[in-house]
This record gives sequence, C-alpha cells and structure tokens, in this order.
Amino acid sequence: MSDTAPQVFVVCLASASLPEVLPEGIRLWETPEQASACCLDGQLWVIEVPPGAASFDGEGWRLRQPLPASAIRNRTPYRPPVTVPAAGGVVQRRRETPEVLLIHRRGCWDLPKGKCEPGETPEACALREVSEELGVTPVTLRLRAPLGRTVHAYPLDGYYAVKPTWWFLMETTAVTFTPQETEAIQEVRWFPLEEALRRVTYPTLQALLERLRSYT
Repeated sequence: MSDTAPQVFVVCLASASLPEVLPEGIRLWETPEQASACCLDGQLWVIEVPPGAASFDGEGWRLRQPLPASAIRNRTPYRPPVTVPAAGGVVQRRRETPEVLLIHRRGCWDLPKGKCEPGETPEACALREVSEELGVTPVTLRLRAPLGRTVHAYPLDGYYAVKPTWWFLMETTAVTFTPQETEAIQEVRWFPLEEALRRVTYPTLQALLERLRSYT
C-alpha cells in the first residue's frame, strides 16, 4: 500500500454506540472476510485512512493517529461491506519519453481494470480486462512486473464494496484500439508519464503511476 494516497480498511466496532473519535491503535483489516473472523460482538465498518496514518506492526494493521467518526464510509445508511476483487494494467510504451495508455470513461481519464471472475487469478483477470477495455486480443499484451495493490470503496446496491485491485505493468504490440462501448469507454490514448499523472485525478492511481519511475 502507498503512503501517498488514502487507504481503505475495515474495522470492528459496536453498532449501538459508535465513538465520536476512532482511537489510535485500533485494529484494522484489509478485507471484510479478515475482519469478520475476529468480529464477534460488533459490526464491520469501512474507514478511509489518510496517507501514512496506518502502520503494519508485524501481526496486523493499526491506526497510528485518532480519526473522527466521519472517516466511516458506510454509516448512513449502514451497508455491510463486501469484497470485490479486481485487477488491471498499466500499459507502458518505452520510448525516449515513456508513455502510458489511459482510457476515458464517464468524463475521467482512468486505467483499464475490472472485476475478477470466480477462481480467476489476478494475472489472468488483468490480461482479460485490459484486452476487453482496450479492444485488443490478449496475445498482444505481455505482463512485465507486478505493481502492487490499491484499495478503494463505494456503495454497491445494498452493500459497501471494498475493492482491492491488483496492478501489473504491461506492454503491448497493438497499434490500434477499439474502446469497449459496454463499459462506456470513449477513448484510448497514449500520454507521457508526467501528463498521465496530471490527467488521472484519483490519488490511488496517481500513487500507482509514480511507481513507474523505477521502471523507466
């Protein structure tokens, strides 16, 4: 996880009397499944933690500083959290000025990604989703290196999705792209890395693209 973007965790708290302040040192879990195994007398809550405010102590994650109750994302109304695993790719073109492939969807520049199917590995999911969203065949894509994982959360029907996304550095031999209309993708375009960092507005993705500096 990156210390340059907000992080999403799950906590176990008594539902009858939520604290006004989440105390320093409270135990954090990465997924609802991990939290539910230890949450016997409470409910699961999704919280957004500022950059650097969580640390791993060898046994698990802990909050390093108090947070206001407003950090709880699934409170009003309460939505039980569910894990929605996903994977995606940062497709890079190595030139004198390295370039990154972005997709334009719903008014925002983004990276190609999508939900994993049951039993699908992150690598297979990333290749499938990137090929579908870019409109290229999987054989034109090659995995170069894992880039780690991001986590974000959002309302999903009557639940609150906690979406861990595994990312991979990729390259492609494709020269033309057909944006996937069913996913509302309107454009696929190469950008120099510095411009891609400006175009992508999500902090987690900006932090992800920053990692590419060590691969250029």
